[in-house]
Amino acid sequence: MKRFSVRAPGRVCLFGEHSDYLGLDVIPAAIDLAICIQCSQREDRNVNVIYLDLEEEDSFNIDDEDLIYRHNRDYLRSAFNVTKRKGMNPKNGWDLEVTGNIPISAGLSSSSALTVAAILAFARMSEKSLQPHEIAQMAYKAEVEEFGESGGMMDHFSSAYGGIIHVDLGAEYRTIHLPANIEGLVIGDSLEKKEDTVADLKKIRSVIEKEYQAISEIIPEFNQRTTSASAITNLSPQVMTEARSMAETTLHNRDLTQRAFNLLTNEHPDPNEVGLLLDIHHDLLRFGLKRSTRKIEYMILAAKSAGALGCKINGSGGGGTMLALAPRREKEVANAIRDAGGKPYLVRIGSGAEIIEE
Repeated sequence: MKRFSVRAPGRVCLFGEHSDYLGLDVIPAAIDLAICIQCSQREDRNVNVIYLDLEEEDSFNIDDEDLIYRHNRDYLRSAFNVTKRKGMNPKNGWDLEVTGNIPISAGLSSSSALTVAAILAFARMSEKSLQPHEIAQMAYKAEVEEFGESGGMMDHFSSAYGGIIHVDLGAEYRTIHLPANIEGLVIGDSLEKKEDTVADLKKIRSVIEKEYQAISEIIPEFNQRTTSASAITNLSPQVMTEARSMAETTLHNRDLTQRAFNLLTNEHPDPNEVGLLLDIHHDLLRFGLKRSTRKIEYMILAAKSAGALGCKINGSGGGGTMLALAPRREKEVANAIRDAGGKPYLVRIGSGAEIIEE
C-alpha cells in the first residue's frame, strides 16, 4: 500500500496587507505552522477524508466528474475539482487524514494552506509534478475563484514557495525569494473570532475599487501602481471621505512595501529598521483601513513594553492575530501577550509546501 503525506505552511504578511487583491505588491513569509494531509492508497475508487482536528468526515468517488460542494468554501473538494479539470486523475481511491496547528480564522491562512496541501496531494495521487507557481495558481482557483470570493493570491504563493518572498501582482505575476534573515517572530492570537473574513475582504475591496474609479474620473492617468499618494491628498484635502482615505492608504501601503523590499534584499537587515516599518504598516492598517481592535492594540502595547521592536495586525483584521518582531525577547513578549489575554505562538520562517514520501 502506497503512503505519503503533504505539508503546507501558513503565513504572515510582513508588508502589503490588503494589497494583493488590488494588484499591488506584497511581502509575505511562510511560517512553521502548517496543515498536513496523510494519504494512504485504497483498493477501491473512494476518497475518504477525516478532519482530525474538526472531528468531521467526507467521502466521494474519484470517478465523479464534478463534485458537489457540501457547503461554501469546501476547499478539499474544490481542490479535487480543479486538479481533475487539469487532467489529473488518481488511479485509486485514498484515505486522507487532515490535521494542523495553524489557528483557524486568525489571519494566518489556514484555509489557503489546506487548499495548497490538497492540490499537492491530488497531483501526487495522479503522479503529476507541479512547480510552486502552478500549485499557487491552482490553489487560488480552488479557494477564491471556485466560490466567487474576493481574496488575492498572496497566501497561495507564500504557502507554495515558502520563505520570505516578494510577489509582484501586476499584469504578470512575478515571485522572488528575499534573502533577509528575520528572527524573533511572535504571533499573538487575540482569540477574537472574526464573523466573516471573506465578507470583510469583499467589502474593503469593493469600497477601494469604486474609489479608484472615482479618482480616475478626476485624474484620467490614475494608476494605483504608479500614481503618487500625494496626488490623491491634493484632490480635496478639506473633504477627505472614508473611501478616499482608504484609497490613499493603499498607495502609502504600496510605497512602504517598496521600502521594505529594498531593506529585505539584504541578508541581515537591521532589526530596528524592520520593526519601524512594521509599526508604520500597522498604523496604516489601524487608522487608514480601520482593521485593528481594542484588544489587538492592548496586546501590541504589551508586546512593545516587553521589548518588541515592531508590531502589526496580521491578516484581514477585525480580530484574529497580531505579529511582533522581538529578537532575543521572544519569551518575554510571548508572556506579555498571554498576560494581555492573547495566545502566543513563537514561530520561525518556514519552508514551502512539500511531499513527504514514506
